Amino acid sequence: MSVQEAIRSVLREVDPVRLHYLEGCVSCGLCGPHCPFYYADVKYEPVNKAEEMRFIYRKEMTFAGKILGELVGAKLPRDKEDLERIREMAYRCTNCRYCYQTCPLGIYSGELIMMLRQIIDRVGMTPSCLTVLKDVEVSGNFPNGLISAWNEALKRAQEAIGGELPLDRPADLIYLPWLIEAILTPEVIVDTVKLLDKLNLNWSMPSKPLAIEPALGTIMGDKKARKVVFKRIVDYVKSHKGKAALLSHGGTPYMDLRFELPFVLGERAPFKVIHVVELLHEMYSEGKLNLKQDGVKVTWHDPCKMARGGGLIEEPRHLIKATSKQYRDLPKGIGMYSHCCGGGTGISLMAEEGRRMLRELLGELISSAKFCEELEKDHLVAVKNKVDEIEESGAELVVTGCSTCIHTINKGAKKFGKEFKAVHIVSYLQDYLP
Repeated sequence: MSVQEAIRSVLREVDPVRLHYLEGCVSCGLCGPHCPFYYADVKYEPVNKAEEMRFIYRKEMTFAGKILGELVGAKLPRDKEDLERIREMAYRCTNCRYCYQTCPLGIYSGELIMMLRQIIDRVGMTPSCLTVLKDVEVSGNFPNGLISAWNEALKRAQEAIGGELPLDRPADLIYLPWLIEAILTPEVIVDTVKLLDKLNLNWSMPSKPLAIEPALGTIMGDKKARKVVFKRIVDYVKSHKGKAALLSHGGTPYMDLRFELPFVLGERAPFKVIHVVELLHEMYSEGKLNLKQDGVKVTWHDPCKMARGGGLIEEPRHLIKATSKQYRDLPKGIGMYSHCCGGGTGISLMAEEGRRMLRELLGELISSAKFCEELEKDHLVAVKNKVDEIEESGAELVVTGCSTCIHTINKGAKKFGKEFKAVHIVSYLQDYLP
């Protein structure tokens, strides 16, 4: 698709809400210090990244922009260099929603940055490692390396419960782990299975992976890919009579499947989508889950999509406080005001360690592009801010609900010589069940 066609196809989707984001910003800069990439370079503050989309909007959709052009901040990308700059800006954003939370005018710069990603995708300039993953996911034909990681996670889970896994059976609760969890945090799949088995729930899970990370279409701006994968997931849960789909990954897939799915497919799913934190909190509140207590110095890191995106703030804290007399919140902000780890919305997959792991599984399909090498430098700045905050809290253990966050925080702790470790809440709770 040509640049002009890509731009116009994206602008055709501008609605009254996006129009407010495009027109309402006064460039006050309050969002800047809350963006994880602001500290790599101030040019990455949300207002600057979103302004790239406003340049295009003004030129294509405003009378003044058509007539006066750059005099009123209206311009289109003229060459590949301009497109490269736009791509750089668009992929210095985790879509963490903190800019939206702090804007006094309710401007969601992240939404405009995702529009930039759509343009970049439609002109064929999405970073190749994401394109490869998306194409594999849409096809459903997962290479042997990915299948091996999946099968190994299931084998470990089966050994952990000492019996057959309830695979592909009709059940009230359908547990949906993703391939990315089998790659980055296989212990999360194992420990979730152990919990479900111990709680004696009516549950089942797929014998084969349904998706790598069913938000790849979202983070790239490919709506067709998003729809194909969402339909596959819905069809699976429906065909197995699930009343609820249970997720252990609290990143973009959680928010997308819980809130965006009806808009993607044009209909509501006949089942609930819940994170394992919600299930465990409900059982604890009803007296069906007993927890022991000790004195471990522990904190909770709020995944952006669970907290700002889904409102899951108090539930995990209730569970952790029931296990430790030395729980402490992170000092710079919690819940709606928590600081992003810097790895979400595809960033951790393109950064060095994630890309290396994918290359081992997919071979030369995953390139070592200069773009990703430059991204790694900025990514590490964002990660250091997060691990410095955790160190300041004095916590020995960081509990969270997102595999991307676990991977990113542990990478930062190792890189910058921190003593703490990040674990998933299902792994943490193993030691506190009677």
